[in-house]
Amino acid sequence: MPPSIHPVDLIAALREKSLTPAIVFLTSRRACDEAMEAFDHARTVLPPERQEAIAAALERVIAQYPSIAEHPLIPTVQRIGVAAHHAGHLPSWKIAIEELMRQGCLDAVFATTTLAAGVDFPARTVVITQSSIRKARDFMDLTIGEVQQIAGRAGRRGKDYVGFAVVTPSPYIDLNVLTKGLTGNPEAIDSQFTISYPMVLNLLKAHPHEQIQAILAKSFAQFQLNQRANVLEGKLDVLHTQMEPFGPRVCTDWITQWHTFDQARRQKPHRHQIARHESPEVTARFHFMTPGRVVGLNKGRGIVLRQYRSKGQKSPMITVLRTGGAITESPAGTVTDVFDRLFECTEQQGYPWCTPESFDELLYQLTELPTRLPLLPILVSKESELIPDAIVQSLGDFPCPSCSSRPACQKDYLVASRLRQEQQRHVKSIQALRTSLWHRFQERIDVLQKFGYLSPTSHLTDDGEWARLIRIDHSLLITELIRAEAFAGADPAVLTGVMASIAHDDDRPGAFPRVSTGLSSLLGQVRKLAESLSPYEDPPLLRADIAAVAERWVSDPGLTWIGLCRSTTMAEGDIYRLLARTLEFLSQLHTLRATHPGLADSASRAIDLIRRGVLEELP
Repeated sequence: MPPSIHPVDLIAALREKSLTPAIVFLTSRRACDEAMEAFDHARTVLPPERQEAIAAALERVIAQYPSIAEHPLIPTVQRIGVAAHHAGHLPSWKIAIEELMRQGCLDAVFATTTLAAGVDFPARTVVITQSSIRKARDFMDLTIGEVQQIAGRAGRRGKDYVGFAVVTPSPYIDLNVLTKGLTGNPEAIDSQFTISYPMVLNLLKAHPHEQIQAILAKSFAQFQLNQRANVLEGKLDVLHTQMEPFGPRVCTDWITQWHTFDQARRQKPHRHQIARHESPEVTARFHFMTPGRVVGLNKGRGIVLRQYRSKGQKSPMITVLRTGGAITESPAGTVTDVFDRLFECTEQQGYPWCTPESFDELLYQLTELPTRLPLLPILVSKESELIPDAIVQSLGDFPCPSCSSRPACQKDYLVASRLRQEQQRHVKSIQALRTSLWHRFQERIDVLQKFGYLSPTSHLTDDGEWARLIRIDHSLLITELIRAEAFAGADPAVLTGVMASIAHDDDRPGAFPRVSTGLSSLLGQVRKLAESLSPYEDPPLLRADIAAVAERWVSDPGLTWIGLCRSTTMAEGDIYRLLARTLEFLSQLHTLRATHPGLADSASRAIDLIRRGVLEELP
């Protein structure tokens, strides 16, 4: 999604209006690289003295980071005074660009929105070319906070009196999103605090069980949960006030009494009719199977195109778009999962039940869905359950028919019942919010006791003592692999490959080296164990092709960084992050010297083999 203005013309216009240095925010790494390629044949070059200043500044950076000495973008940067900065570049190259920008050597930097936060990188002008950003596999509108982060880069402290935010014309820009972003209040910060297995072990190692609830109550996450509970308590007070006119009558709990009587009264004349054969679960789920909803079926996933009930058909039906473009009719009861993902679907009467444009878009979205999707939480109402025949038979025993409050109960029931349901829902939500973290902590304890890391009295066992040292993602899988002696005899290269496959969490396709037989076999065992642990911990992607990249770097000490980069389509910045994260995982295994000396030694040798070339330059 490039800007509608050619990059060379854009930078020329900014220079003419004295709006440089500038940061041009683009939607993707590819767009940044293509913008740089546009300058390959540009005729406008910097004066010799500026080119010399850039060369001198680069020499100082190269002296500290030799790996960028032959970076292919150096000639363009030196000749034109523009650069690209995104996550696909090596950290050392990004440091060089940041240093050039700070010294005033560059006129512009093409960057993704990752540069909007976290780096001291101000400029006189920022150029906004987009109102959306690619997150995971979907483009999402920029949030208010993201727009303000981008605009906040405009204006250098001590150098500019004002900063400029320029919005370039583009068919992909929604000015409403940008206007809201520039004038609205940033979204609230949400705590990302999670209770992990090693956290539970280390807390129990340091504190008695009974003190930990008070510790969790002091966290920012619980503070935010309490704030949400306070809001609900305010709503609950309002509901109590609204419920006052519907206070106790002849029956103390007249709402329940009238509900049962009314249900029995309505059911009795129809109880001989043919009932639909659908469970409460299907009834509850069918409400959410609207066009555009992603659902799971026995074989794969699909997107709902329509829902209907045919004459003579006892079960509700759905029409589903499947992978490959097939359209099938399925009973709603065959749906195994209803996912929290809903796409726009423009419906039409008749096959294929949506417009051709909508069909193409949904088919594309279906093929681009990530491996894991969150499930839609659906509450199954018990109200749809039939009243037992015994109650229906005893309809005449209810006091309601002759009660003096019957007219009032009949008139007020719907409003009073709705208010009471809201009350009950809020009460349950408040209780869940107040104790949410503690319950999650207890759930983790139950799992750790089940696997033998904790005793029934919540004390660390021998396995728990060393397992608490594995403080990384997928810690349960790694500790169970160690207990199963899956790494026994694994050389440093194979161990590195397995750790890389566990550490990597990106499922973008690409071309990669071939994995060795030994690593492939071990990954098969790891997958089986990860699937068995899925009720307790989300399994990692465990990509063999990614593991092969790390394995090759360790197994061939003579391989250069450039040679490794040429063996795969991964960007070198991504390769660097993969190896750096794998180093972190291996360093955790290295801490198990006392209990698992063989594994720690293999991890130590792998660390030494990874730390060479580019990976030696940065801590």
